[in-house]
Amino acid sequence: MKLTKAKLIAKVKAPLEKLGYIFFKDPISSAQGFFSKKLDNGLYLTLGLTISRYMESNFTGSFYYSKTTRWAAVWDDIPEESYVRPGFLMSTEERKVYFDNENEKLCDYWWDGFDNSSVASFIEVIKLTESRLYEDRLLTKRIEDSRSVSQLKNYADEVKKLVADIEKLNSTYSYLPDKEVNGLPMRWFKTSEYVLKKQNGILNKNTVKNLASDAFIQSTIDNLSNIGIGK
Repeated sequence: MKLTKAKLIAKVKAPLEKLGYIFFKDPISSAQGFFSKKLDNGLYLTLGLTISRYMESNFTGSFYYSKTTRWAAVWDDIPEESYVRPGFLMSTEERKVYFDNENEKLCDYWWDGFDNSSVASFIEVIKLTESRLYEDRLLTKRIEDSRSVSQLKNYADEVKKLVADIEKLNSTYSYLPDKEVNGLPMRWFKTSEYVLKKQNGILNKNTVKNLASDAFIQSTIDNLSNIGIGK
């Protein structure tokens, strides 16, 4: 039986929410399940799920730790270590305990989405490893010091600030999607194009979509965190 995105999300959504993650029908990323939360240090920890193309029931997950929720964005001076699968954050001894495999060096592990014990093991591995990203002071400093991360964060902050009043600006738009994507209101796309144009950013349909998604997800998490949800 083929593991689908809907079946996978149904399996992991509730236990990941207990760990503080918020589920999004992300309109942009290639993840087959998108979860994110805001940390006490103000950065975001995003978890994207991937279903195997070769093993019908298998899936894995990858963390993305940054000032933004742009899962897998590691270009320019953005630390590659921001984007990592949990097995690479574990010791050899821990992998022996959690991974049902005789290869002690195996880090890129895949779980069975139809096996409840395998799914439970995945959740335990996420719980075990997630803090190893944000407790890494050197990695956090490199993220804080990244010019590209700061630029992406500044773009999103500007969108969050302007989105409520974007219809008053009477701007013209050339890079909007034909319709709302996964419930993301059109005003987020309009504001993203406006901000990128105003700040001389790279402007095309993809950059507008990516910024709109990031700003919307950040705003949703920020608002829920302010009322104590996702903490």
